[in-house]
Amino acid sequence: MIIGYMRISTNKDTQKHDRQELALKGYAKENGFEIDKFYADTISGKVKADNRPNYNEMRRILRTGDTLLVSDLDRLGRNADDTIKELKELKSKGIRVIALDIPYMNDYNKISDDSMYQMIIDIVITLKAHMAQQEREKIVNRINQGLDVAREKGVKLGRPKVELPSDFIKQYEKYKSGAYGDLSAVGFAKMLGIGRSTLYKYIDIYNKEN
Repeated sequence: MIIGYMRISTNKDTQKHDRQELALKGYAKENGFEIDKFYADTISGKVKADNRPNYNEMRRILRTGDTLLVSDLDRLGRNADDTIKELKELKSKGIRVIALDIPYMNDYNKISDDSMYQMIIDIVITLKAHMAQQEREKIVNRINQGLDVAREKGVKLGRPKVELPSDFIKQYEKYKSGAYGDLSAVGFAKMLGIGRSTLYKYIDIYNKEN
């Protein structure tokens, strides 16, 4: 069985599944086969493959020897890591993947040769993993560079310091001195109009500053 899968992002109104479907049908016609069934998701590209309803339904019916056809390899996953996971899982089940945007993965004759396909998919997974690692390193480097620039400009990094409300110290010192009798901490927090966790946070700051 040969199945075509399509995905478009919900935030791109101009995108249509039709364009991907036409590309897949055109490829099938050029290579002398027909696509048995199509599945499509209209969902954000940030959503993992595991959380796409129609993709999951498609996975349940795929069997060893089937072929999955996509216009772009990245339609399989949210990011490089998610795509690699899907490729590995599909490979382990004996399902071939044809991606029109990837050289060799779009060569029907090579994909039809099992030994050739196994070599191609292993190379693609390795390259995809390498690219994902490079992208992660780039992101980390950009963040570090941004932090360095901020430090040079005198920007204080980290969470802003919590300031005690001006009236809290006065009220808390009265509470500690017994001015409010046997009022419990919960009651004191209610009197101030704050939550118990906020009260304890304020008390901790007060103790550190005094």
